[in-house]
Amino acid sequence: MHIPEVLSVSEFRAGLAGAMKRVTDSGPVFIGSHRKAEAVMMSVEQYEALTGAVERRYAMAEALASGRAEGLEPSPEGLALLEAVAGGELRPDEARERILARRSR
Repeated sequence: MHIPEVLSVSEFRAGLAGAMKRVTDSGPVFIGSHRKAEAVMMSVEQYEALTGAVERRYAMAEALASGRAEGLEPSPEGLALLEAVAGGELRPDEARERILARRSR
């Protein structure tokens, strides 16, 4: 990952309003000393997207482990649906509908 310009703490403090505008306009702002990133300021939207992705991945791993502990292995299609949910490409209710639709055939 390429870290863009790192603002010193004093630059950050002096230009807080500008840093906040950069966050909303172009993404995270890195802050540190000696141009070494030590902290990141990001929008709430970016933070929620990151934490949501982590939570979805954790939930997928838990679901797989639970099923496998009972001797169950998802089909390739089921695994693809889990990956799509974990990746944020598909909502859990949509995955459930697809699974139920396949089972009713």
